[in-house]
Parts: sequence; structure tokens; C-alpha cells
Amino acid sequence: MGASLGAAVFFFVAGIIFWGGFNTVMEATNSYTFCTSACHEMSWVHEEYQERPHYRNATGVGAICSDCHVPDAWGPKMIRKIQASREVWHWMLGSIDTQEAFEAKRIHLAENVWRSMLRTDSRECRNCHDGSAMALEQQAARASREHSRAFDQGMTCIECHQGIAHRLPEAWDESPVWAGRFEVADAADGVGGAPEAPLESEDIGEAASVSENLAASLDWEAMPAVELTLFLPGQASIEWIQDGSEHGGGRAFSFGDRCLWCHQGEEADIGALAVAGEKIETFDLGDKRGHVPMSVKAAFDDEYLYMQFQWEAGEHAPLPFIEGGVMDPDNPFKLTVSLSDDRVDMAERAGCWASCHHDSAYMPDAPEAEALAASELSERLDLMSGNGVTKYLTESRTGIEIKGRRGAARGGWDKLKEEGEIRELLDGGVYLDLARYNSGDGSVESGYVLDERHFSGSQAIAFSAEEQDGVWTAYLTRALKTGTQGDKPLDLARLYSLNVALHDDHAASRFHHVSFQYGLAFDAENPEEAFGEDRVEINATRVTR
Repeated sequence: MGASLGAAVFFFVAGIIFWGGFNTVMEATNSYTFCTSACHEMSWVHEEYQERPHYRNATGVGAICSDCHVPDAWGPKMIRKIQASREVWHWMLGSIDTQEAFEAKRIHLAENVWRSMLRTDSRECRNCHDGSAMALEQQAARASREHSRAFDQGMTCIECHQGIAHRLPEAWDESPVWAGRFEVADAADGVGGAPEAPLESEDIGEAASVSENLAASLDWEAMPAVELTLFLPGQASIEWIQDGSEHGGGRAFSFGDRCLWCHQGEEADIGALAVAGEKIETFDLGDKRGHVPMSVKAAFDDEYLYMQFQWEAGEHAPLPFIEGGVMDPDNPFKLTVSLSDDRVDMAERAGCWASCHHDSAYMPDAPEAEALAASELSERLDLMSGNGVTKYLTESRTGIEIKGRRGAARGGWDKLKEEGEIRELLDGGVYLDLARYNSGDGSVESGYVLDERHFSGSQAIAFSAEEQDGVWTAYLTRALKTGTQGDKPLDLARLYSLNVALHDDHAASRFHHVSFQYGLAFDAENPEEAFGEDRVEINATRVTR
């Protein structure tokens, strides 16, 4: 271009110096020190970040601010730096110069990041993480399943990990950013597998009876067993489960995951936390065992469902918060079996947990006796028999408080629907079926949960139990159609949610050991095709008597 060689060398060297200086400044503004010191409002954000796994973890490999907020590629990086200049301007104006101001804008700031990451397929996450390099078989079962589903459905990292580095804003799940995400996920998840015929009102059938416990005479040796682990649930209500700020699986539950998928294998650890009072429990449980392994077998014919339950007897451990340490002196144990179907919201995922609320007896928001006595609902609900608020379904209330915002009690015991609406739900099969064996006198109670827990006797259900060499074996014979309203009429072509609860060692109220929800089918030839993947754990064996 006519320039001298010296000028060319000068411009070349000047370009190198300029480019080097530019990159030096660029990298300096990407440094951890710069990010945590330049803006005074970063102090409290930095403090909460230091409690997160991206800062400190078992591997010792951490991330700094720019790893998550600045792209690696040069072009997107420049765009991000230009965008950051607007943030600097707001910093100079003092828009968020106090923690209160920052908290007021937290949801807005978070939404900006979420939208960006949804748009770019979580590009900044991929600064460090590469899905194609994931060895799913080496991951924990929960992580492997969730990542596999995410790959199949084209999901991106931020859809599940939006709270990984910073505390989630209040009411984050009501953000318009996520307005359609859960609906899409539920539809894609294939909940329930192949479509079933519509569920109409319950056909309870003619009255049936069981003259003897036929299950006790079956040859159970040849039938497959399912190993369950019952555990203490503490005060983990259905509201607690749905609140992502307290229960980290709240988002997965909202996506349609079953409790069993995420927590199978953790039952003993959960029970130990409850006994120690480290989480989900405020009562002193003394030396009560935190979990009880149980073996379950199921069989059926054209008339009856048969089940066998086996578990080890435990040593007596007095409950310190009860005088004498025994809540139910008449019953060394009570065994309850719960059945439901997809007409009960959340039953497919949580089973009988759908009926355990934060305002039930012995729970944190249980109403005082004075409030129960003064309530007009005492004429409709059994509030004053010593049980307080019993189990009930969300469907029976006009509203349920999930997060306890502004000090509101969680649950909805006092928001009962009108009697006509409750009757319509009952006729339509929207309830949990319960059958309970009382070991003290060998009696059997049958009932259901809807507006509250209803129990009565039944001639169509038989229970028995015996102990041998420190092992209890219980047998259940139940008519498929008992002819009693509140007893779920069982259709051999359908899938049911089954839960087991054991009130061990004279326990009462919620101080029982419970199972997660298990899918019960009747000799399904191809359970995954009929009901969906990982939905059937107990496939009852057809027998001939």
C-alpha cells in the first residue's frame, strides 16, 4: 500500500500490543476477583454462591462467574460484553445497590438469564459440560434417568438446573418463562403409557364377602417378591414435596417424576434423618428404627386379590414425647394397604402421600383445638375425636396453600368443598382406598380418603398375621369388587398405585413407616407397552384355586 517497511513493522507491533492489551482487559473482567469485588451488591450473591456445588464439591473442580455468564466463542463473548455495559450503567445509577433492591429484582434478573439459556441451548453450561461425553451408566440412577429423558426430549440444562448456582427467587415456578414448560414435559413424558378407556363413575358391583383368608393357603414360594423399604416420612407433607425451595425434587415432581424414581435406595437414609431430627422431623423419636425392609408378593384370580407381606419384628423403643412411650397400647402394629388410580391427582407419583398435608395432626401447621371447635366444618368433619385433621385429598378443597407465603398456614383443611361436590367426587372414584389390619384384636377396617379419612368394617376383606422366628408374615385377601362404596373396584386391565404403611411398635397417627408408591398390575404381559416405562413394580401372578 506504499507504506515503508518500518511503518508496516510499527503497525504490526502496535496491533499485537493493542490486541494483547484488549485481551488482557477482557480476561481481567472475566476474573473471579473482578466479578466479586467490582460491584458492591455482589457481596450477598457471592455468599450464597459459596454454599452451592459449583463453588465447592467433592471433586474440587469449581466454576467462576464467567464460566456461567460469558460464552467461550469470540463473537457471542463480544455481544455479552456489550450487554454487560448496560448492567454497569445500572450499577452506576444505583438501581440495585441494596440487598432489598436486589431481592425485589431477583426474579426479573433470573428470568433474563433463563430466557437467554433457553434460547442458546444452555451454551454457557457447555463451557464445561458436554452431553455427548456423559457416561450415563456411571451416574447415579436418578441422574442417569433424568439425563436420558432430557436427551430424548431435546431438553436443555437450564430446564432442570435453574437453581444450581444461585438461590431461586420466590415464586420462581410462577414465572412466565416456565408457563408452558411443565405442560410440554408432562405430555412428552408419556405418563400412563398407552391411552386407556375413559374412567367413568365407579361400578362397585354386588356385595361380596370373604369367609376365610384364602391368601394364607396359597403356595407363595413360587411367586416373585418385590423388596420394599418402608421409612419414617416425618413431616414431609405433599405441600413440602411440591415446594422446590425446601424439597429439591419439587421441580422433578412437577415434571411428572414419581418419588420412587428419585429416591429409591435412599429410604434408610431418609429414615435416619427423621430419627435424628436432622430433617423433616421436629419430634424426638428416641431409638425408633428409621426404616423397615419388607418383602411383598401379589397374586389374583377372577374374584380376589391376594397379598403376602413379610418383615422383621423390631425391639420396643418408647417414644419420648408420649407419656409411657406408647401411643396405641392396644395394637403392637397396624398394617395399612392403600390403592388408588389416576383419578387422584398426584397419586401416580406419590401414592397415599397425596393425602398427607401440612395441617394434619402432629404436622407443623395443624390447627389448634380452639380453631377446630369453632369451625363450622365440625358439623361435617370429624375434627374433635382426638385425631384433629386427618388425611384428605386436594380435590376435596377449593384451594391449597403450598408455600406458606406471608405466614399463611400450608394446606387447606378449612377450605372444604360443598357436600354435593364431595359426593360427585366419591361417585366418580376420586378417592384413596384403605384397608387396615389391627394386630391387637385381629380386626379389619376398610375405608377411603377424600374429604377426610373414613373407616368402617368390611366383609369382603380378610387380614391375618403371624410371627415366627422374629419375622412377621401378613396375608391379605380382598374381593376385586367388594360392593362397598369407598373400596376401589379393581379392573384387571388397569394399573393401580399401591402403598404400604406400618404403624410399628404401638405407633399411631403419622408416626408410621411408609413405602413409596408402587405400580400394581395384574399379570400384564408387556407392562411397559401397556402402562409406560418404569411404571409397574408389582405384577401380580394369576393363580387357580
